[in-house]
Amino acid sequence: RWRARTAGAAAVPAPRELALLPAGAVARRRGGCRHAASVTLTERRLKEFMQAEIGYFAGMSAQPVELTHIFKASTPELAAELILRQLPIHFATRIKHIEALCEWWSVPELVQVRNTLAESFQKLRLLETFAANLEPLTLVIHDLRQRHKAIVPLLGVAMGDLRHRGLVSEADGNKWLDAFLLARISTEMCTLHYIMMLKAGQETQAGRRGIIDPKCDPSEICRQAVVNVQRDPRYRTVPMPVESFVSPSAEKGIEFSFLPQYLLMIVEELIKNSACASVMRTERDSRTSRPKGSPGSGEYPPVRVFVGADDTQVMIEVSDKGGGITSKNFDSIWSYSSTQAPSSGGPGASSTAEERLGMSWADPLSGLGIKQRLGMGLPLTRLYTQYLGGSLELMSIPGVGVDTFINLKRIDPDEIRARSPPTAAKD
Repeated sequence: RWRARTAGAAAVPAPRELALLPAGAVARRRGGCRHAASVTLTERRLKEFMQAEIGYFAGMSAQPVELTHIFKASTPELAAELILRQLPIHFATRIKHIEALCEWWSVPELVQVRNTLAESFQKLRLLETFAANLEPLTLVIHDLRQRHKAIVPLLGVAMGDLRHRGLVSEADGNKWLDAFLLARISTEMCTLHYIMMLKAGQETQAGRRGIIDPKCDPSEICRQAVVNVQRDPRYRTVPMPVESFVSPSAEKGIEFSFLPQYLLMIVEELIKNSACASVMRTERDSRTSRPKGSPGSGEYPPVRVFVGADDTQVMIEVSDKGGGITSKNFDSIWSYSSTQAPSSGGPGASSTAEERLGMSWADPLSGLGIKQRLGMGLPLTRLYTQYLGGSLELMSIPGVGVDTFINLKRIDPDEIRARSPPTAAKD
């Protein structure tokens, strides 16, 4: 559909064709290349045209990319179709979401995020892709994922700036970020699913495809999360036992069809939070004489992880004795600006505002170091859990500790594919 030209110009479909061509559909061909009527535009005119396209696509009904859509994209070609159909609309919608903020143009971080999304939108729209050759799309997706790593930290800085200047309240800022980041989660999962589908050897044991593992073991995920958290010297000596149970009446085992990378990320964040609470309580009470083994005695109270399952759901509980959360501070734990993690200087050490911001906002999938990677925060953790069809709830007993519960529904990929409409015949 799109044919790039050299010498600072590009060929794009004539504007009247915009509404006639299916947005982002993968073109299938037989024998030769399908050509669309095109006009040659300078870089300036191309920029103007792309701005018009952003407005056009933002006006479309942006349907959320649900988890079932990713399950149905069971081949690289289907995943490519999903990306090319949905991502331009979602990127355009997010650009307009930014432009709706008061004085967004005065915040350099928001301008950078907006330009990053605009660049990704343009690269997808200028892409000529055929089912027989997905390499151009693959290169664009790798580039897109690399550039988008900075988005979450940039949004954290930007929202802090807007709040400091009184341009947005904490409640409105949280609401805006919820909408933006929930949409980002879905598109991020689409691109990761596509990349993993292309990797050799993905369709092997137990039929694993892309980011979906039909035999995901939540107890093993929890044990791996413990290993990851204990790599941080701050939490290395905090006991973290994991116990798993299956209902006696259940016909299925504890394994279920799920996305192990994301479940690991969620559990890791919750265990880290509880370990942090245990460390902070022990350090806070270290000057007090306590019986051996009690909080404050120099021995960290354990963080216990329980995994339970029946035929319809899998539940994970992370329980600590870190002192709990007071009723006064409970609501603030769901604020994106809140972080209580100790700095890398050691348990209980104070961190600078810059360190806290980095820990609270670093993208958990960006490949950063463990300190930043473990800082996605409870609000983003809850968003991921909700997107995956689950729920995340906290119960705090002030002076005692916090119990965090993840409830996940079992997903049957065969049932999802059975409900899928038959695909159209290829050319």
